[in-house]
Amino acid sequence: MQHPVLKSKSLLLIPMFAAIGLLSACAGPMPKPNPKDAWIGIRDDSQNVVVAEKVDGKNTADGRFFEVKPGTHKLQVMVYDERTNDDTQTCSADLSYSDFKAGEHYRVVESDLGFRLSANLMDAHGNVLAHTGPLHCTAG
Repeated sequence: MQHPVLKSKSLLLIPMFAAIGLLSACAGPMPKPNPKDAWIGIRDDSQNVVVAEKVDGKNTADGRFFEVKPGTHKLQVMVYDERTNDDTQTCSADLSYSDFKAGEHYRVVESDLGFRLSANLMDAHGNVLAHTGPLHCTAG
């Protein structure tokens, strides 16, 4: 019989495997951006897995980027944070921006300062356009 603590820790890995599965399903070549839309890439320089989850409440087709019409949009990203083998958390954040422009490229950058995760929406010149503040996280 498996020890109850080991069983609960195994369950914590499910969200991480789900994220890896989503990203591997999208592992094909990146599609060419539509010049009539704004393109928002996901910059993932940390140990965490960052996924484009929703635009205006609707699921995205590919977790590697957002593509939106010009104007105002609310983007939701998911961050699967595994600090140690004993401390895994799933975090979500919303970024709202009112001036997406056709043909422009933006990026979401996750920031990990100690135990505080946040995300920024940046333009092609590195200017911060929106900031999440601390992400909302839950264990597992």
